[in-house]
Parts: sequence; structure tokens; C-alpha cells
Amino acid sequence: MITLSAANNEFLANLSNLNARIVKDQQEVSSGLAVQNVSDDPGEVSAILQLNARIANNNQIGDNLGQVTTEVNAAEGALEDANNVMNTAKQLATEGSSTLTGGPTDQQLALQVKDAITEMLGLTQTQAQGRYVFSGDSDQTPPYASLNLAAANGVGVYQGSADTRTVQHPNGSTFTVSQTAAQIFDSGGPSTSVLQSLTGLYNALTSGSATAITAANNNITTASAYLNTALAQYGDYQNEVTNATSYQSQLNIQLQAQLSVLQDADLPTAITDMQENTTAQTAALESHSALPNKSLFDYIG
Repeated sequence: MITLSAANNEFLANLSNLNARIVKDQQEVSSGLAVQNVSDDPGEVSAILQLNARIANNNQIGDNLGQVTTEVNAAEGALEDANNVMNTAKQLATEGSSTLTGGPTDQQLALQVKDAITEMLGLTQTQAQGRYVFSGDSDQTPPYASLNLAAANGVGVYQGSADTRTVQHPNGSTFTVSQTAAQIFDSGGPSTSVLQSLTGLYNALTSGSATAITAANNNITTASAYLNTALAQYGDYQNEVTNATSYQSQLNIQLQAQLSVLQDADLPTAITDMQENTTAQTAALESHSALPNKSLFDYIG
């Protein structure tokens, strides 16, 4: 025999279950997620947490690649400008080697070469996002302090350091994306060093020595070719960063799809369940309210 008290308790328990199911359906519909708490699906929680961690790491790599893109583009642009400076220096060297020049003309050409060295110094100090892109790991220090025509390279000692930084690829590998000013602008002797070849031309024009000017002209040509190899290398760096960025974007889509399978709600089903449970709840409340609520003692006079 079921007592009134037992019936009430059973009604309240069933009503509580309906309420819980309605609340869960409402949460799924509003959030779009089937798994929001550990209790929703304990077996999937670990996989969801791991995927979220991978997505966060992949997004961080994407942010890093965005910064690297800015730096590599700035460096490549600086080398393009440096190449133009060397083309101008070639013209000055050719003019200085002409038998029609000499004396005051050479001095005027020397001043223009000095301007070229100053411009090249400025390009070595190229910055992107607060760091000197050609200073290696010492990216808060400019590669060279100032113009110093008494030095063989016209700018003095390299103040940066070696470049040991690598960039993480979304596939787990790493790659390099930069070189130092010492590698690009002052590698080897006058025949490969951009700065030394320019300073050599300045000194040759200042001295007015035809032999020295001819030698400096040859060095400008070979050093310019060396600079072009560095420029081509930065083109390769740009391609690597672009490919890594594309990979990161595609990987993010894949990871989000995997996460969606694990935790996204089936919205049509959740909406249907919510409607059915709400209808059942209403019917139960109406049915219960229609029951007599007087006890035997109410009829004893």
C-alpha cells in the first residue's frame, strides 16, 4: 500500500528530476555545449582538456608567428633599401674610377659615399616591435653605436650578439628566421663586407688614388652581390613563416572540429527534450494540484 506521504515524496522526486533535465537542456541550448561539467560526461573530460590545451598552444604559436612575420618583413624591407644604397654606391664608384674625375670631384663623391654609409648604419638599426632585428639575441642594443670613419667598417665594433633564437612550427619543429648585422653587413673582408666596401670607397675617393678607387669599385660590386644573397635568404624566411602560419590556421580548424565532436550539444535534440520535459512538468503539476488535499481528520467533527 502506498501512503499519501510516500506518494508525495515520489512526486517531488520525479518533479526534481524533471527540473534537473530542463535546466540541463536550457544550458545546452544557451551555451551550445553538451559537456560543461565533469559530471556531464566524465569519460570525455580528459580528452576535452587535452584538446583545449593543444588549441591554446597552437593559438600561442600563431601569435608568435604574427610577431615574427612583422620582424622578418621589416628586415627584408631594410635589405631591399640596403641593396638600393649599394646600387647608388656602384654608380659613385664607377664615376670615381673615370679618368674624367679627380680632385674636387672625388671629394664630392666621397661626401656622397659618407651619406651612403650613414644610411647603411641606419638600416642596420632597423627595429620591429621594440627589438633591433639585426642585433641577434641582444635585441635591445643597436648593432653599431654611430658613424666612425676611422674604423675599417665605418661604424665601429658590432655591439650585438649571436642569433640563437628559433621559431616553433605548429608541427613541433623549429626553424631560424634571422641573421645578425655582423653576418649581413660586415662579413669577411672588403670584398664581401658591405660596410667595409663602402668605407674603402670613401677612403679611396678621399685620397684621390685611382688604383685605390678601382679596387674599391670592384669590392663594391662583390659586396653588393653578397648582400643580395642575404636578401634572398630573407625571402626564404618569409616563405617559411607564411607556410607555418598557413599550417597553424589549418591545424586550428582541425582541433576545433575534434573539440566540437566531443563537447558540442545536439541542439535539435536538446530543444525537443526541453519542450517534452517542460510539458511533462506542467502536466504533473496540474495533475497533482487536482488531487484531494484533505486528510481523514478534516471529516471528523
